Amino acid sequence: MKYVCLLAFFSSPLLAAITPDLVKESALKHHPTVQAAIERLDAGEFAVVGARGAFDAKIVSDYKRQTKHDHNTTLSRTQLEKPLRFANSKIYAGAEQISNPKGFLAPIYHTGNPTTQTGNYTLLGIKLSLWKNLTTDPDRAALRNAKYNAKIARGEKRLTEWEIARLSQIAYWEWVTAKQINRIYERLLQNGETRNEFLVARSKKGDVANILVTENEQYVANRKGGLQAAKERLLRAEYALALFYRDQEGSPLIPSSDEDYEDYPDDLSRFLSHLDLASDIEGLKRSRPDLLNLSLNVAKFDVDLELAKQDLRPRFDVTSEYFKRTVDNRPQMPLDYLMVMAQVSVPIEWNLGHGNISAARARRTAAEKELLLRQQTYGFEVTALRRSLQLRLEQVSQRKIEFTKAKELVDAEIMKFQTGGGNLFLVNLREETQANAEASFHEARLIFMNTILNYQMLVRTE
Repeated sequence: MKYVCLLAFFSSPLLAAITPDLVKESALKHHPTVQAAIERLDAGEFAVVGARGAFDAKIVSDYKRQTKHDHNTTLSRTQLEKPLRFANSKIYAGAEQISNPKGFLAPIYHTGNPTTQTGNYTLLGIKLSLWKNLTTDPDRAALRNAKYNAKIARGEKRLTEWEIARLSQIAYWEWVTAKQINRIYERLLQNGETRNEFLVARSKKGDVANILVTENEQYVANRKGGLQAAKERLLRAEYALALFYRDQEGSPLIPSSDEDYEDYPDDLSRFLSHLDLASDIEGLKRSRPDLLNLSLNVAKFDVDLELAKQDLRPRFDVTSEYFKRTVDNRPQMPLDYLMVMAQVSVPIEWNLGHGNISAARARRTAAEKELLLRQQTYGFEVTALRRSLQLRLEQVSQRKIEFTKAKELVDAEIMKFQTGGGNLFLVNLREETQANAEASFHEARLIFMNTILNYQMLVRTE
């Protein structure tokens, strides 16, 4: 029982210290954006299954009856069809029955079928296109684009996971920074209020002028305003973090004011040692999901363009059917025969074809330009971030030096003031300068961490 309690203690997100990794794992598991990306991936893969359904086998039945006085003809055909993925073709097999008691032939334009003789037949047929839709047709085009869409959804899922991981850690470090800055201005206000109590006591004794109390109260009022701004920032940071930090049911967890957390490491330069700063940018482009998705988008428009070109081609479809009589009740008729039909359609106006081709070609060109721009932008972004990483780290070092020097000035000025040789204006000014310098130091660390996270996502390929 003791070990169970310990395990529950360390596994509870409410009791354990909040860390960037904990927030990231929670976001990747429960964030609605990630879950939506998973659903879109499922939808894309199911859409491929649906597009394959255009080639599903099916049973087709047709029944007709024509009458003229006492001359009746009944025509029925039932067949199993299987569309094929080449030449817009299909194969089928089935049975046909034509009943014509008076012995009259059933005209083809009435029956819609090539047979015109009375009797029961089994049949085997094939139909295919030899010109228009030979290379592609709407069903095959839809299947190819559905596969492309599924690949795009898969890439978008990876990008979404990377983006949520990045945003979750940015939200975490913003929260940490907001807590530290809030603490700075709490301490700054506390110093002013403590000094105000000291000055009021001395003023009552006549040791200092009342104007010094008024001056210090002015500083206290200003510091209260600064603390309120810091509190408001911390409040926003807490709610922003709660969007990524969630419980086991996926509900947001707002961190408490005394929540334990993982602070910035003392040596930020160690982050640079783990970064890939030398990969070939062209190689990265070939593996980036966002660029691959744009390439797939171009491929989809290639399919649309190929399909549009079919509208200018004449249709030349061939159907061949083999019939065999199942009941030999007419010796004068053959037991089996082969029927071949050709269907030809030639466009004499080309508005449809030219319009669709031009539109598809324009969409493809636009997609190519978008891909080109993104490739160029990506290369510049990687290069710029690589150069800025070291500069950001140097800014952190400079802000730390500035903070250290400001603290030394405050210590010296307070010592002078306590011994009667200092100046209240300088004490307050030095304290506020120190607080602002310390806040700038934390802000510089936040900017550095954001740059690191942005770069890590930018060069990530798996």
